[in-house]
Parts: sequence; structure tokens; C-alpha cells
Amino acid sequence: MAYSRWWTANWVHHRIKWNRHSDLRLYICVGALLHSVTTGSARTGRRSAEGLHMRSTSKRLLAVLGVVGLLALPAAPAFAEDPVTLDPVTKVVDSAGVLGDRRGEVEQAIKQLGADHAMTYHVVYVKKFENPTDRFAWAAAVADKASLGSNAMLLTVATEARQYLLSKPSNSKITDAQRDTIVTSAVDPNLRNGDYAQAAIDSAAAIGDAAGGGKGTVPSEGGAGSGVLVGVGIVAAGGAGAYLYLRNRRKKAAAGTAAGSGQQGAGMDPLAGLTVEELRRKSGSLLIEADDAIKSSEQELGFAQAQYGDAAVGNFTKALQEAKGHMSESFKLQQQLDDHIPDTEEQQRTWLAEIIRRSEAALSSLQEQKADFDSLRELEKNAPQALAAVSAGAKEAEAKIASAEQSLESLRAKYAESALVQVGDNITQAKERLAFVQNASVTAQEKLSAGEGSLAAVAVRAAEESLHQTNVLIGAITKVAGNLDEARSGLESAVVDTSQDLAQARALIQSGAHPELAGPVAAVEASLAQVKAEIQGGKIDPIATLERVETAHQSLDAALTGIRDQQEQIRRAQASLQQSIMSAQAQISATSDYITARRGGVGTEARTRLAEAQRNLDYALSISRNDPVTALQYAQQAHSLATQAAQLAQSDVDHFGGYANQGYGRGGMFGGSGGGGLGGAILGGILINSILHGGGGGGGWGGGDSGGDFGGGDFGGGGGWGGDFGGGGDF
Repeated sequence: MAYSRWWTANWVHHRIKWNRHSDLRLYICVGALLHSVTTGSARTGRRSAEGLHMRSTSKRLLAVLGVVGLLALPAAPAFAEDPVTLDPVTKVVDSAGVLGDRRGEVEQAIKQLGADHAMTYHVVYVKKFENPTDRFAWAAAVADKASLGSNAMLLTVATEARQYLLSKPSNSKITDAQRDTIVTSAVDPNLRNGDYAQAAIDSAAAIGDAAGGGKGTVPSEGGAGSGVLVGVGIVAAGGAGAYLYLRNRRKKAAAGTAAGSGQQGAGMDPLAGLTVEELRRKSGSLLIEADDAIKSSEQELGFAQAQYGDAAVGNFTKALQEAKGHMSESFKLQQQLDDHIPDTEEQQRTWLAEIIRRSEAALSSLQEQKADFDSLRELEKNAPQALAAVSAGAKEAEAKIASAEQSLESLRAKYAESALVQVGDNITQAKERLAFVQNASVTAQEKLSAGEGSLAAVAVRAAEESLHQTNVLIGAITKVAGNLDEARSGLESAVVDTSQDLAQARALIQSGAHPELAGPVAAVEASLAQVKAEIQGGKIDPIATLERVETAHQSLDAALTGIRDQQEQIRRAQASLQQSIMSAQAQISATSDYITARRGGVGTEARTRLAEAQRNLDYALSISRNDPVTALQYAQQAHSLATQAAQLAQSDVDHFGGYANQGYGRGGMFGGSGGGGLGGAILGGILINSILHGGGGGGGWGGGDSGGDFGGGDFGGGGGWGGDFGGGGDF
């Protein structure tokens, strides 16, 4: 009998599941660390498709800071459909094999939903729900395992049992009524007809309708809102983007991005400029490189475990598992390319591009982890000198905090609070990180005195990382100040430029030659008048205001496209490009700093959007001289993605459990009932090896000899997943 409870207390989420073999499986969320005092634990040493297995019969848990944690995955019969690991890239898991060659259509619909509404939608098709068999508990386990955020929804379908569930967190912006409408209009009818792919595609569209303020119905011709025509790839764009309803089973979802351009919200792909043969060569070399990296990383992980302990390699373990998942899918795609069934050019481009992206993602993650442990080994050799450098840096940072605090107050006097949202709490956060620097430094010195070099190195690393985050938080205020002042200066010239083009458009209307310009001109005039009134009215957000002026100007450019000659269009694109690039760079930098200093609380969606923003910006810069018109599209897309990343990251941090309730227990390595920067260290995701923490006397969170009970209601608490399930049924 499967059992699951989710307990939330003072930042740490513990989840315990007993499987049919009575194995204890322990999962600890980002920002928490497992301390295990065992009496006979053993590592199975086996690997599955999901990565490294680690099993523990720990009797005592002390929850302390810092790492993604240990995954203990039980051996299970091949037929068991245990709660699956979600795919962070495609958002689709189809172990039941019911999507066939329509999988690409499903992925595209999900991708479009994310681009248009910043919603994350995962769909899972298995043959049956097992371990647990209850659909609600099974879906909750999947959501918990992936740490899905408030902007996510999950469709789980058991094809043989003919059961399904559309679930969402209790703090979702999608209401229960909207979810129920999505089920009745999009999910249930398609499942009853055996059209599994269309159930996912239509539900993605219906979720988009709900996220946009609709009831949650599937948009159709003649309906209000997005104006999507359901048919063989017929799309009328409305708003920021449109959903692709593709019923041609051979048409692949990535065809739109292969063109290399798109409307606002549509992904633009630099790989589109490569030939199929170039894609094949690139994917082949990357596939081999990534596969070799996984093999060497397995050995590296074993060495790191032996030297620094299991808890210190939690991030490495997770990265290796994710890399294996990427490679499993990549080899599957390569097999499809190599089999005897002819593939269209569209299919080849789509599959090769996915192999490239997955291989690059696997390589990047593993290389980062290897570099981290290489530097840790080097740090062990000169820990005393490194500790002295940290102490000196902490004194400098303390002086900088006072200056940064004054700068932030000056910014608040000049600009609207919305302009400072990403740095509003930076002073508080910087003071917490600095407190933890002192705490970790004391620990490092104690370990050095005891002759425990490896443990001292880990503590010094924690102090260094906390000092780095302190400086990032301080520096972010200076960056934002510069960006705001620059935007304020650019705003005046942007208003002048837009006014000049407005005058040109008005002259064309008055001449009687182009009456169709009247509507666009009136809209731009209204927008410009509002901006001028806001500037006169007092404090503004100059970056957001400048973006509105640029957007209005670009809409006027679009209206004049058929009237201006090509040279004039290029001139306008060049004029807009520099500002768009600067805006994208500023937003990417600010969001990157925000995530860096709060990485323990930020999930994959925000990070993915930020990475895509950087990719689009890099490509815009690479083609800016030769093709400013296309470069402008990429720069605008980069800014849009970075803005989405910022919103998602802020939402993740806002819902990062219990930050305001720092009721830390006593007896851990860093001691004390709170204070010492523990809360900031957790939000910062700073790695601390659990072996550093002293035993006895309770500890971390929970207190008592057993480390606290696992309380709380089933799947409840914290506005997270599990308290708000519904939208399920049989079909």
C-alpha cells in the first residue's frame, strides 16, 4: 500500500514514501540538506534510466541547509508505472506510446502556451497508475518530484485503466471552475474518442484561454479572444501568439521555428539557418561528446562521494540523472533518423535540432558540476589562505552594503517602486548572506584546527559562495541604477523620434493617399499622450515606459511597411535595434543576478526562459550588421523571454515555503535558533556538506532526537500541489 505525506515547516519539505519492498525513499527539496545518522546504510550501485540509485535505511534525520538532496529510487518490476520524472524540455512523457508521430504537435501546443501566457503544462501518458494506484496521490507525487510552481498544470492519463486527472496547485491563477471547463471542453471528449494527442493540444489551448481571462474553452472560429481556426494548421494570430491545431499526423511541430522568425512569443531558432547535413554533423559530434561526458561523470561522482560525502554531491547526482534523461531521448530520436522509414526534411530538422539542444544541455550541466568539484579539491590545498581572503572580502562588503542602502533609497525617491522590484529586498538579503559568511568562516576555522581538511574546504566554499552572493546583491543595485538612468535619458529621444514619424504618417493621411493609416496613427497618438502625461505626473518606471514607446513606434513602423522603401525600413530597424539590444541586455543581467542570489528558490521554468533569452540575444548580435530587421526580432524576443523569466523567478521566490517563518531549531552545525544567515543561505542554495553538522541534541528544523515528526495533512499545506485536485474522471 503506497503512502505519501507532504510536510512543510521552516523551509524544508520532507517527503516519505514506502513502496512494496518497504524501502524508505527520501526526497529533500532545493535548499535543504539531508543529514543521516545511519546504522547500516548501503548504496545499491545500480543505475536505471533515471540515474543513480541510492538507498538508505536511516533512522534519524536532521534537516539542515543547502543541496538538492539524495534520490533513493527503489528497484521495481518493469511493468510498474511508478510516478514518473517529468521532462523539463518537451513537457511530454508518453511511456504508454499513444501519441505516435503526433507527439511533436503536442510539444508545439505546450510550447506556445508557455510563450503566450508563461504557463507550464506537462502531459503524462502511462498505462496505469501504480505505487500509488490512487490517481490523486500519483499525480501529487509526480508534481512534488518535479517541484512544479504556481504557474504549472499537469495532465496525467492512465490509458489501460482509462483514468485521467487534470491538476493544478491551489495558488494557481486558473480557478477550479476554469479547470472544470477545460476538462469538459478539451480533455474528456477527446479521451473518450481515443484521441490522446488532441486531448493535450486542445487542453493547452483551453488553458491559454483561461489564463487570458476566458472560461477555459477551446478557442474556435468566430469566438472571442485568440481567433484560432481549428483545422489543418490554419492559424489566425491574435494577441501575443496563436495555438497550432495541427491534425495532419505527419506535420511536425517545429516547422514554424525552422523558418527562423515568428511573432511575439514564438521561439526563433538560430539552428534554422543550418542545412540538414550541417545539423546532422553537429548533432553527431555533440551526441558522442555528451555520452562520453556522462561516462566520465559517473566516475567523477564516485570520487566526489568518497571524498566529500553524499550530501555534497546532490547537485552532481541530479545533473547526471537529467543528462541521462536527455541522452535517452536523444538516442531515441537518432534511432528514428537511422531506421528504414523515410523521414521528411521537416522531421529530420526537428529531431536533429532536439538532439543538439539536449546534448548541449547535458554537457553544460555536467561540465559545470565537474568544474565545481575540481575547484573544491584545489581549495582544500589552500584553505587557510582562502579563508583569510574571505574575511577581508567580508569587511569590504560590509562597507559596500551601507553605500548600496543609500543608493537604493535615492532610487526610490526618483523612480516608481515597480522599477525596483528585482532589487527591492537586496539589502536585507545581502545582510543575511554576510551573516552566513561569518558563520561558515567560524566553522571552517574549527575544521582546520581539527585537521579535517576536506570538511574545512566545504565550509570555506560555503563562505565564498555567500560572499559572492553578497556582492551580486549589492552590485545589482548599481546596475539597476545605471539602467534606469540610461532608460530615462533614452525615453526623451524615443518620444521625439516617435512624434516625428507620427507627423509623417499624419501628412500621408491628409494627402488622401493612405487613409488606412488613420487607425494605427490614432492608437500611437493615444499611447504617446499617456506616456507624456505619466512623465509629467511624477515618478515612473523608465524602462517599462520606454518599452511602451518603442512598442508603439514599432506598430507604426509595421503600418508604414508597405509605404516606406526597403532602405527606410532598414534604417528604422537599425535605429530600433540598438535600443532593443540594450533593453534585452539590461533585463537579462538583472534577472540573472536575481536568480543567482536566490537560486535555492527558483525553479526550472525561469531558468529555461532566461537561457532562451540569452540565446536569442546572442543570435541578434551575431546578425545585427548584415540583417538588422531580423536581428531586431530576435532582440525583442530576448527581452520578452527575459521579462517572463523575471516574473517566473519572482513568483517562485514568493512561494518558496516559509521564508518569513524562520523558526530554526537548535543543535545543528551552525547552531542557534535562527540568525546566522541560515534563511538567506537556504534561499541562496548554498551548498553545505551534511557531514559538517554535529549530531545529537535535535537539530536543524523540527528538533528532538528524531528530528521532528512528519506532520501536516495529506498533500496539503503551503499553497502547493495536492490541496486542490479535481478535474478527473474515467473515459
